[in-house]
Amino acid sequence: MASSPATSDNFENLSLEDEQKSDLTDTGAAGEAAEVRQGCGQDEPAVLVAPVADSLEPATLSASVERSLEQTVDMPAIAAGHVSLSPVDERDLIVTISEPKVTNPATNYSGPFATYAVTTRTTRQTFDKTEYSVRRRYQDFIWLREQLALTYRTHIVPPLPEKHSLSRLVQNDHFTEDFLERRRAALQKFLGRCTDHPTMSFDRTLNTFLIASDQDFQAIKNQGAGLLSKVQSTVVQAATAVLLKKPDPEFVALQQYFSTLGKHLAGIESSALAALQDGQELKVELYSLSQVCQQWSGLEKEDGKMLSELAACFQGNSEITDKMCQELSSEFSPFHEYLQYCESAQEVLKRREVSQMDHDMAVEELQSRQVALDEAESADMSKSLMSFFSDPTKLKQEKIEQAQTALEAAQKASERTNDDMEVSNEHLRADMTRWEKVKKSDLAETFVNVADVHISHLQKSLDLWTGMLESLEKDTPSSASASASGSLASA
Repeated sequence: MASSPATSDNFENLSLEDEQKSDLTDTGAAGEAAEVRQGCGQDEPAVLVAPVADSLEPATLSASVERSLEQTVDMPAIAAGHVSLSPVDERDLIVTISEPKVTNPATNYSGPFATYAVTTRTTRQTFDKTEYSVRRRYQDFIWLREQLALTYRTHIVPPLPEKHSLSRLVQNDHFTEDFLERRRAALQKFLGRCTDHPTMSFDRTLNTFLIASDQDFQAIKNQGAGLLSKVQSTVVQAATAVLLKKPDPEFVALQQYFSTLGKHLAGIESSALAALQDGQELKVELYSLSQVCQQWSGLEKEDGKMLSELAACFQGNSEITDKMCQELSSEFSPFHEYLQYCESAQEVLKRREVSQMDHDMAVEELQSRQVALDEAESADMSKSLMSFFSDPTKLKQEKIEQAQTALEAAQKASERTNDDMEVSNEHLRADMTRWEKVKKSDLAETFVNVADVHISHLQKSLDLWTGMLESLEKDTPSSASASASGSLASA
């Protein structure tokens, strides 16, 4: 993977939103692009904040949320270099998810669901208070992630834990205390990655998610951006169906990396699922062995104690296997999370291809307009049919002016699309740098945890078998005792 150029840090916190660009004329876009390029030379990077709920009537929002939205820095002002923000301080916005709670099924027509307490502590001046506490359900987190993905189309938005996971193999009830705790930890990781991101951290949708009352939050959600999301997704898919004439080798390598990594992670997840299924089958067989040995012990007078101890050993190992499968189902979850990261990154890479394709088309148009201007300047209008009705010199000048106007517009479009593409490139590079650091830490922690789970439970299994062998050594004749001692020494 290619290293980031020197301009990576300058572009890292820039976010040019599609909605705003669509409202700009060619002249305004070129001016904005120039201001952004000029602003990148400042010591402090600009942080662009995406608007949310602009169409919502102010009367429907509580005063606290209204003030928070008003105080959130406006993106056009930042893009124009009128506002300067310091980089995100990791300690100025701390979000904690706790207290999973399941609603009473009898009081909700849609069935039971879990909610989580989302507590926000902050010292940012864009908030009215230093602490907020709201309750959100899993569907609310889905909405938040969709909005962030829609707004930050050139960033890799962290994935959400899926509604179903490997732990469902071990526990069928997704309202158990263990499952809710796993879901809470996964949502905590998702939200933490969003609030740690130097751009998303200041997003108005995210801030509203953190502080809005249930009534305000539902009002914002009900505005409905789902249709727009589907339309834009269709546009992206249709656009990327056209192959780029000159793909950028750096991002082609990234696509190949994520594609290959995704296959490896899918293979690990598939093998982990098979291992958990085998573990569940082993648990059942060990329990069956314990029952058979326990029943057999009732028929034997001399060997009944030995068989009872063997039954207890089998049952203990059955319980150990069950607990190990439960813990491993949680420890394997980061592999699926990074599989989702691969999918998110590939989506961003597709949108980057759209930016490059727009620029390529703008360059072709620019070249075409330059050819048209050259032809106008070399044209002999005296031989034109229109020369019978007008002065040939005047006709030629008009044609040259028209070609120059078209060329200038094409030049602005080329510059604007080039800026869009470069911003997309730098966002990807910056996110990849952060992602690589987090991935290295997460995977190292996962490997250590998987090893610890195996060591811990296999040690318990070894202790059970060792205890049984020591008991056999005491209670059996010398020949059997010698055999048991040899087995113990081997263990």
